[in-house]
Amino acid sequence: MSNFDEMDAFDGASVPLSQRAMSARPMPYLDGLNPAQREAVETLDGPVLMLAGAGTGKTKALTTRIVHLMNASKARPNEILAVTFTNKAAREMKNRVGGMLGQSIEGMPWLGTFHSICVKLLRRHAELV
Repeated sequence: MSNFDEMDAFDGASVPLSQRAMSARPMPYLDGLNPAQREAVETLDGPVLMLAGAGTGKTKALTTRIVHLMNASKARPNEILAVTFTNKAAREMKNRVGGMLGQSIEGMPWLGTFHSICVKLLRRHAELV
C-alpha cells in the first residue's frame, strides 16, 4: 500500500500554477546575473527601481527583465515602455533583447530615446496638444 496522503497533492498550492510552470521552463537568459540583478528581473508585478553606478549591469538587467516579462506572458512587446537617453543605448537595448529572444524585435515601438518616444506620442496625438 502507498504512503500517499491526499494532502500531499496540495503542498505546492501556495505557489501559483503559473509560477510553478515558469520555474520548470529553461531560462538561460537569467544565467550570469548577480543576486540583485536577478531579483530585479524576476520581480514581475509592479515597478522596479534600479539605482547603480556606471558599468554595473543596469542595461543587462533591464533588457533581461524585458525578455522575462514577455516570456512570462506579463506583457506583449508593444506594451513595454523602455526609455533611454541616447540612440546608441536604444540600439544596444534592441539588439540585446532581440539576441535573447532569438528574433528581431520590430514589435517594440516604445523602446527608444526620450526624444523619439515623445515625438511619436506628439505625432499620434497632435490634435490633443
